[in-house]
Amino acid sequence: MRRSETAPFERLVKMIEHELELAAQGRVQELRDAVAKTGAYMATLPSPAPPAAASIVLRAQALRSRLKIEAVRLQENIEISQASLRRTRRISRKYRQKQGNRYSTSA
Repeated sequence: MRRSETAPFERLVKMIEHELELAAQGRVQELRDAVAKTGAYMATLPSPAPPAAASIVLRAQALRSRLKIEAVRLQENIEISQASLRRTRRISRKYRQKQGNRYSTSA
């Protein structure tokens, strides 16, 4: 196995691992930037990959699949947080409306 053939694919694996870290930390904008950077890098890789890099390519594909799962989880968590925020605001508005109908006894 020649290092020169596998090095670009090893770098790809490192890039995807970094994306997974960002997803786990919920750093959405940085994740978007990293995914764009990885996509641009992937476009520069030889296709098909050399046989020496086959196992590394399989690892990259597995990590990419895991990243997709993490991205869906992250999106679901964001949606849950947004729904909770909307519910809290709705309750808060109703509470304020009920308080506003009281008469002052100090006047």
